[in-house]
Amino acid sequence: MLAAGGTTAVAGCTTITGGGDTTSTGGGDSGSSSIVVGSKGYAEQVTLGYVAYELLANTTNATLVDETGFGGNAAISEAYRTGNVHAYYDYMGSLWSSHPPKHDSADFDTPDAQYDALKSEMESEHPIRILDRADWQNTWAVFVAERAVEGTGIQSISDLAAHVNSRNYDIRPAFGDGFRSRSDGLDALLDYYEFDPERVTAWASEREFLETASAQAAGTAVDEGYADLGFGYSTSAWLTDVDNVRVLDDDRNFWPFFHPVGVVHEDVATDAVVAALNTMPDAIPDAETMQALNSRAAASGNQQAAADHLQNNDFI
Repeated sequence: MLAAGGTTAVAGCTTITGGGDTTSTGGGDSGSSSIVVGSKGYAEQVTLGYVAYELLANTTNATLVDETGFGGNAAISEAYRTGNVHAYYDYMGSLWSSHPPKHDSADFDTPDAQYDALKSEMESEHPIRILDRADWQNTWAVFVAERAVEGTGIQSISDLAAHVNSRNYDIRPAFGDGFRSRSDGLDALLDYYEFDPERVTAWASEREFLETASAQAAGTAVDEGYADLGFGYSTSAWLTDVDNVRVLDDDRNFWPFFHPVGVVHEDVATDAVVAALNTMPDAIPDAETMQALNSRAAASGNQQAAADHLQNNDFI
């Protein structure tokens, strides 16, 4: 994403600014079919979309169409079912709960169990293949300032529940707009982890819960001392810039597993395309790498960050 509206091609790597509707021809030994590369609209998804784009551009002969930032869950699921998007990365939890046939619960003990069920169901119902999953995940996370839990022994959400249920109301939560009432949000979490409703009422009375404009703003509130406990995404870039914040263990698996997987339409799922997209789990081996990539994307642009990361680590 360099000069606005421009396209510069170097060794199979196309750098674009302006987003969407840009084509490039990659290198490598695949066929020459056209592949529409997509993503959802938020920052990490766009960066992952460009990881897919750069991998395909450098290892296949496909003509690529840039549709990163295509839309939300409903739009992208319709697009891959109709062939308007051919390849992108999504998260197992999103595919399981928000894409047809949709599930209200995810009772899986391990990521592999959820992956196997997801792959079987999605491939039987849609004209797609679910590719390899990464070892890390971008799920909701509960993070707390070390200063607020020093000496308490709080390491998990169950520990936090026991702390509040014992009439300790010293930790002030912050959360983004709408998070409290959503089906996988704060109230549902408190119920699932058996926070005593009377203790929660007293907690909210003594330490007014802070509702912020976004999950990122909740993180800022914790970092700057306006709150002690926040709810956000586990790979948020801001986590790379703060000290003395710990993520509490979701020890009872309230949230489904949100490991990223490749999604590719069966019409373009050649060996070369599948191999290219399956590079992502090695290229982004852990959540810390994704956090750092998100941080670089905020500074230099999504595609530039993706291309630089892949080049610097010899994946393209």
